[in-house]
Amino acid sequence: SLPWYIRGFMHTLGGKVEEGDVIVHNHPYLGASHTPDVAVAVPIFWEGEHLGFAAVTAHVLDVGGAFPGINADAFDVYAEAKLYNGLRWYRRGELNEDLDRMIFENVRTETMNRGDMNAMLAACQLGRDRFLRLVQRYGVDTVMSAGYDWMDYSERMLRAQIAKIPDGEYKAPTGWLDDDARNRGVRLRVETTVRVEGDEITIDLTGSNPEVPTGYNVPYEGSLLVGAYYAVRTVLLDEATFPEHVPQNDGIFRPVKVIAPRGTIYNPNFPRACFSRFCQVQRVVDNTILALADALPQQVTGGNSAGVHFCSYSGFLEETGEYWIYLEVNEGSYGGRYGKDAMDSVDNLMANTRNNPIEELDMRFPVRCDQYELRPEPAAPGKWRGGISIVRRNRFLVDGTYSCEGDRQHDPPRGVFGGWDGLVASCRKNPDTSREEYLEAKVTGIPFAAGEVIEFRSPNGGGYGDPLERDPEQVREDVLDDFTTVELARDAYGVVFADEETLAVDWEATEALREELRARPRGRSLTDYYADRGLVKVNLPTSIAGNREFGIE
Repeated sequence: SLPWYIRGFMHTLGGKVEEGDVIVHNHPYLGASHTPDVAVAVPIFWEGEHLGFAAVTAHVLDVGGAFPGINADAFDVYAEAKLYNGLRWYRRGELNEDLDRMIFENVRTETMNRGDMNAMLAACQLGRDRFLRLVQRYGVDTVMSAGYDWMDYSERMLRAQIAKIPDGEYKAPTGWLDDDARNRGVRLRVETTVRVEGDEITIDLTGSNPEVPTGYNVPYEGSLLVGAYYAVRTVLLDEATFPEHVPQNDGIFRPVKVIAPRGTIYNPNFPRACFSRFCQVQRVVDNTILALADALPQQVTGGNSAGVHFCSYSGFLEETGEYWIYLEVNEGSYGGRYGKDAMDSVDNLMANTRNNPIEELDMRFPVRCDQYELRPEPAAPGKWRGGISIVRRNRFLVDGTYSCEGDRQHDPPRGVFGGWDGLVASCRKNPDTSREEYLEAKVTGIPFAAGEVIEFRSPNGGGYGDPLERDPEQVREDVLDDFTTVELARDAYGVVFADEETLAVDWEATEALREELRARPRGRSLTDYYADRGLVKVNLPTSIAGNREFGIE
């Protein structure tokens, strides 16, 4: 996102910066990914010539919105955060003390924000100094031309991969986001069409939902564009499999075009709020992968979790006069992939976050994690199975508030090439008690009393390929590992066990059952499979919640 941050604040400043300036910026209609992602930028000068910037963007704990940490249901950008539009935190090396007070005295977490932003400033200064050492050693012309050459190289490499895809139009199945955090039950449409013409690719979101009156819109430049670039790069230039190193830089962006009509959730009109923009962008990435499945079957996955349950836990500390805020991004799972089962319980797609250690939570915050493990529900069947996500329960030790920007409690990850769809997410307050309450994925400022618990489950990814083609011995291993059940082994994979104690495969009965299953239509959704058997609580629009078959009372 940083190129758009820099273009945004340079527009505000009329292109005028001086040596020693430090710029702070978070305006979502001028390049920022969203308002909590604050950028700190330091201009780089050499012998009076402005060469560029060293810049960092990071999510700070609080930006002064209506509620602590997360504001999914914000009225507009002014309600979601304090806007920093190309502000000079330092001018010619001197601290702007009034601005410094304004920035840090208008948030709930002054101490932590100040620490984070000073660390960002130190990183920028180090980056500037190292760049200038390169210039001093090799000369400005050599260093700058090398940078532009790297960009041209990355562009050539991506164009070469795009050119291998047959020209044409590839369309993903319509996706549905849960709601806008206010109008419950009103699903939001996501349409994704991918067009390939020669060595250029276009991701077209025409037909997607109109903008919404909450924070569930997406900054076009800072979030949507980079999400689309990521989707193309991750499929075509996978760092783990591509034989050459291709740097990520502006050259990667040039062959990719993105269409999102003005006035939709992916290109909203100012001053619509766009605080909670992550799940929508993840679905664009997921849909782009699904759209390219037929063209690139060995490079795609089944449907991924393609969302985050990004949670905020908070309360007020009387002794310090500040809030404590704990932000937690919970991992999901991938869909099955050609030749391999999916990855379980892992940061999914472009979330770029790390797992928060439970020990850190215990040491620093009045919240305890009571449960954190793989979901007990089975993986989506496929020749290569879908991934299993997490179930997590956190308990407040003091009174506080909980907010979350999540999704996918209604539209499961899609299976591909005959693989089954995965499982949707779920969220419950005080689960398995007389005070149990179902929560939507996007909530703002829900009060929790000391001792109360929140439980959420991330979506399970979709399967890849026909389950009847999976090696029966692998299915047996899945049952032993609790990745599937004896019943699902029979009904989805057509595997029959001669002895349910040893799980020895009955090869003759398995082949006969598989022939029978191939001859008749079969369900491709775990949600539907269990609903047809009356094993789903109808009051929870989740897939398996409350299913005794998995020991959940």
